[in-house]
Amino acid sequence: MLWAPQLAGVLLATNHRVSNLDKSKNTRLVTPVSPNLAFRKMKNRLPTGGDGKFHFSIDRGGTFTDCHARLPDGTEIVSKLLSVDPSNYEDAPTEGIRRILDAHDPNREYPRGEKVATGMIGSIRMGTTVATNALLEREGERMGLVTTKGFGDLLKIGDQTRADIFDLTCKAPEVLYKEVVEVDERVMLAEFFDENKNASEIQEMENAISTSGGDDWPKAGHGKRIKSLTGEIVIPLRIPDADKIREDLQELADKGIKSLAIVFLHAYIYPEHERIVGDVAKSMGCFTEISLSHEVMSMVKLVPRGHTACAAAYLTPKISEYLAGFTKGFDDELLTNVRLDFMKSDGGLTPVSDFGGHQAILSGPAGGVVGYAKTSYRTSVKSGGNVASKPQAVIGFDMGGTSSDVSRYDGSFEHVFETTTAGVSIQAPQLDIHTVAAGGGSRLFLQNGLFVVGPESAKAHPGPVCYRKDGYLAVTDANLVLGRVIPEKFPQIFGPDENEPLDLQASRTAFKALSDSNDFSKGRTIEELAWGFIQVANEAMCRPIRNLTQMKGYDITKHALACFGGAGPQHACAMARALGIERVYVHRFGGILSAYGLSMADAVVDQQEPANEVYAFAKEAGQGFDESQDPSASARDRHLDRLADRARSALMKQGYPAASIVVERFLNMRYHGTDNSIMIKEDTSISANKLPFATTFVDQYHREFGFELTGRDILIDDFRVRAYVPGSTPAPPEEVASLGPPPDSGKTRLYCENGWNDVSTYNLEELEPGHIVNGPAILFQSISTIVLEIDCVGRVTSDGDLDITVKQRKHENPVEGDADEIKEDPVRLSIYAHRFMGIAEQMGRTLARTAISVNIKERLDFSCALFTSDGGLVANAPHIPVHLGAMQSAVRFQVEYWNAQGQEGIQEGDVFVSNHPQLAGGSHLPDITVITPVFYKGEILFFVASRGHHSDIGG
Repeated sequence: MLWAPQLAGVLLATNHRVSNLDKSKNTRLVTPVSPNLAFRKMKNRLPTGGDGKFHFSIDRGGTFTDCHARLPDGTEIVSKLLSVDPSNYEDAPTEGIRRILDAHDPNREYPRGEKVATGMIGSIRMGTTVATNALLEREGERMGLVTTKGFGDLLKIGDQTRADIFDLTCKAPEVLYKEVVEVDERVMLAEFFDENKNASEIQEMENAISTSGGDDWPKAGHGKRIKSLTGEIVIPLRIPDADKIREDLQELADKGIKSLAIVFLHAYIYPEHERIVGDVAKSMGCFTEISLSHEVMSMVKLVPRGHTACAAAYLTPKISEYLAGFTKGFDDELLTNVRLDFMKSDGGLTPVSDFGGHQAILSGPAGGVVGYAKTSYRTSVKSGGNVASKPQAVIGFDMGGTSSDVSRYDGSFEHVFETTTAGVSIQAPQLDIHTVAAGGGSRLFLQNGLFVVGPESAKAHPGPVCYRKDGYLAVTDANLVLGRVIPEKFPQIFGPDENEPLDLQASRTAFKALSDSNDFSKGRTIEELAWGFIQVANEAMCRPIRNLTQMKGYDITKHALACFGGAGPQHACAMARALGIERVYVHRFGGILSAYGLSMADAVVDQQEPANEVYAFAKEAGQGFDESQDPSASARDRHLDRLADRARSALMKQGYPAASIVVERFLNMRYHGTDNSIMIKEDTSISANKLPFATTFVDQYHREFGFELTGRDILIDDFRVRAYVPGSTPAPPEEVASLGPPPDSGKTRLYCENGWNDVSTYNLEELEPGHIVNGPAILFQSISTIVLEIDCVGRVTSDGDLDITVKQRKHENPVEGDADEIKEDPVRLSIYAHRFMGIAEQMGRTLARTAISVNIKERLDFSCALFTSDGGLVANAPHIPVHLGAMQSAVRFQVEYWNAQGQEGIQEGDVFVSNHPQLAGGSHLPDITVITPVFYKGEILFFVASRGHHSDIGG
């Protein structure tokens, strides 16, 4: 469902009752609805009671600011207000805190317009989209880049990655810096020069003096040998000239540059030159932010490291600016007496003094991931009356107006360490959150005989047709037509005077016009047309979930689906059934789960250093690795112990006791000769003499990519430690006796797979623990609608949440299905198109991740597709057109050639490699095609094929 900004006051009123209206202060005072069973039970189930202080967790989004507060007696309440309302307040989080204090502190008043007293505030935790919005809109601080001489254009050039290979304009993303200073400095690795030299020759080269400027560059390898952070020997060929640097930086300052990113070659292993320049910049006193790349993220790869340092320099001042505006709303004791923490992109809290812009990209969504992880993950799950001992992983699904976010949690957070946002590569731990352009505002089209949903969005303005603003036909219109959105339960804020309900008739008229304009949709009723779009929209949102699980080797049916956000509960049951998931979880605070997650988040310090170590040697013969040798033992323990001590010290300085700190150890590992590192957490259940990191690495590599690389050593690229102080985690819901079906609050009509159904409606906040609701039915929360599909059963837990069991059905066997029948049904054809394209996309992502060639992993000069048993193209990912146009001929040639008379035919296990451009359907010699038949019960079911450009093959 797409929510307009005007809903804030209505939503607040639906979740709270107004206890008082002080006209002199022109503000409403709110308290929890009483009696409210969910709140009362929640209070009793808190891990700890109140401590006499107010504790606030606030998620400041683009439209709404969500507030969660724990009162002095331990009671928890929530509220929601507009993020921007200049006519009433300057800062939404400050106003949210003020309102709650004014309503629940009986000892004093907190008037609007005056600084908020902080004596009763124990802590404030915040997630914010300030940095994300500044990056997307390019509204960060004016900054300069300081880099190695000759590399001033490197970040502008970037790598060969093409975000959209079909974009004819090929516009490069705008860089963040405005000015560049090139410093005459250079560091080289000694191994390239010392490999075949004796000691006297090395000593002679070491006696050469490194210079500081001018054209008298020393010969390669001449200069002092210095041991780097990784143990590698480096040679400082050029040492920065402090006087020249000061002169150049002054020119930047004179141009209004107040923020610097300092990025040098090899600084991740030898940071001394960056420190020299950083010290000069600090001594000048005219730069408010100085980001050294080795401090921001000490990892190999200059381009992403440089972009990350630039992001820190570009965004951190905006956070500081926002913080200044926030703090001025409170008395002077805020920063001294109140713990003020921000949510980082990795799902951990950090003090405001350590919060950098590069850590804030996912600050808002991260709270939601923590929220569902802490509330829906179960270490044991009941199934059929039995308790399964194995924990059940959870998929988080957050559906908004223009997009939907999905993530996964299996007892620990899944992180990625290099992402691209708004054309900027960020090297920093971030939660692995996948976004798909499908939401309540996704537009609906009939194109080329298919039902198409998105990626275009109706947005908040003009919005869907039903918003009465001459908008576009969207998913919300389909839900409205099908009775899944009930106008009477939706705030009446539409029309010229903003007092009318959603326009159901306008949505029906738009669907009728769409049906009449397309021959293949004629004959369908309005409801059938809308239902088809809902099915296709569900499948579109299932694709990223499959990519997050199946592509990494996880069984999707073993997961639960945790749904939050305004629109998600309308689609969750249908999506779960399509995915084979049996359990859906909807939290009572689903509409503000990011703020609620902040209240339970861990305090985290992440420390990392580069490495250049062999963890395990490959066996001379056969698969696996040599367990009899542990070549990195000494260095590994030394580095990890040092990082752990550093992380512990940082948390202890924040006031956390040493006994509360948990330390996790990681190695970033890869096979020798590959470029794809995997961050591996230490498994303490595996004996140390079994090389536990290698065992876990091999298992994860095989699960994710489907194969192992034999005869290759396992290398360590980075040492990493994650130290954290666990936040509060709600106790698992208690078992409650079944109360059976509750009395309904009304009746309505709901369109499902079998047509129209007369169903009951319920207010979730009025239900008691133990109540059972059988689908089809509709339940209402304060800001969302929950649709229980046919054969779904919702159970209210002891905490007031909704635990839904989705009955799975025996799917039709696609092998025995009638392909001609599917072709005649545009809805089924659209769904199968999504599923087949999803397979091809997963093939492409796996190929890119495992590739070494720049052509494959960056330029994306490859294509993946599925073919019928006779070689006909079924579906392809959006890859290179010239490949896809010829690949069908390549597959058909192999089918015809090997099945010709006198040939042995295609056998199970065969794989074909071809590049012949004349006989075998190739495009040109460097394009190599790998074709694999997929068998089922001894017969070829279909083919998969991949074609990639190999620049080392001529022709």
